[in-house]
Amino acid sequence: MYNFYNSFNNDENYGNNTTNNSMGSMNNSMNNPNYSVENNVANFDTLQKARKDLIGEIQAVIDYDAHLHSTTDKLAKETWANIMHEEMTHVGELLALISYLDQSQKQYVQNGINEFLDRMK
Repeated sequence: MYNFYNSFNNDENYGNNTTNNSMGSMNNSMNNPNYSVENNVANFDTLQKARKDLIGEIQAVIDYDAHLHSTTDKLAKETWANIMHEEMTHVGELLALISYLDQSQKQYVQNGINEFLDRMK
């Protein structure tokens, strides 16, 4: 079975602000000595910013891909392809950040990948 988040399998890779429940970091246990309302709100804000950034990076990939397919200039194609690949790396970095901030997101993405792979059988 393919594991999209192979490098994030160890719980030690996650901060104390993560949980395995469907509510994610906003539903952190108040019994946790590291829990505070201020940190939880800040973590939620950071998570939302990372999600918005992910949208921006995906849009950038779409835009650069359209640019490189709309020209016959070899140098322009190479330049836009290079930039697009950098944006794809940013997508991966942001997915990792989102998984770090809210571990439940990792499981949802993995579930989606597994469902897709099951359809390919």
